[in-house]
Parts: sequence; C-alpha cells; structure tokens
Amino acid sequence: MSDKTPPALRWADRQLGRLAELFAFAGSLAVFALVVVTIIAVLWRYGFNNPIFGIEDVSVVVLAVVAAASVCYGSRHNAHVSVNVMTYFFGRAVTRYTDAIMRSLTLGILVLATYALFTKACGIEKACITNNLNISHRPFYYILGVAIALYGAHVLVQLLIGLVHFSGDDPNAIED
Repeated sequence: MSDKTPPALRWADRQLGRLAELFAFAGSLAVFALVVVTIIAVLWRYGFNNPIFGIEDVSVVVLAVVAAASVCYGSRHNAHVSVNVMTYFFGRAVTRYTDAIMRSLTLGILVLATYALFTKACGIEKACITNNLNISHRPFYYILGVAIALYGAHVLVQLLIGLVHFSGDDPNAIED
C-alpha cells in the first residue's frame, strides 16, 4: 500500500487480514475434521458394514465452517472469480468508476446477506435442524454471517482505499 493511503485504512486492512487468517485457520481445522469424518464414515460403512447414524449431519455442519472460511480467505486474497476485460479496452480512466460502482454494489449485497443470515435465516416457524441428529443450523448461520460481514468490511476498506487513490493506480486492483 502506498504512502498516500491513510494510516487508519492501513490499520483496518491489517486487522482484516488477521481476522481472515483466523478464519483460514478455523477452515483448515474444519477441512481436517471433514477428512477424518469421511475416513471414519467410509471405514465403518464398507469395512465394518455398519454405517454411522448421523454422519451426514456432521459433514454438513463442518462443511458450513469450511465455506465460511473460504469466503474470508478468498476475499482477502482476491481468489474469487473475476473477469478483468475492461482494463484492456478502456484503462484506468474508466475502471476507477466501475471499480467504485461495483464495490458499492457488492457492499450493498453483502450487507443484505449479513442481515439475512443474522435475522431471517432461521425463524421460529422453520425447522432449522439437521435431519438425523437435530443439530441446530443457527450457530452455523451466524458463522456464515460473520464471514460475510468480514467480506463486506474488506470490500468497504477496498472501496475507501480506491477512492483515496482515485486519480492514480488502485493498489487493490485485480492483477492478471
């Protein structure tokens, strides 16, 4: 990040990076747990001919943690799919506007998704439990909500840094 970026935005970017690293660590543990659960399930089903009741429920909730960690890691490292064709045809003169518009729209969608995950995803009238073990989905919706909120915070910081560097090169521009 260049010297033109305000210290507060640099600090916020560093803190978001640390939070994303925590999510990546949790995701790594969840992937390891998913591998262990899968090995045990296959061993019991095909080795001992005795499938474990509810193993699919455990896999589903662990996979929700993996998905949440993926969102955070992907947002931090620009690992999500992007098509950067406009730069070839128009250059920075146009992309500075399109970047600001798209980051604003992305932020709006992420705020809406976060709100929905925390308030609407699992109402009282819905059966938000897994099929066999009755594991509640609510904590996993909250984990996904925090991950989406972190993604939104990252997009907000990118938007603000992009506005600071509006007349120059955007340090958050997607590289080819």
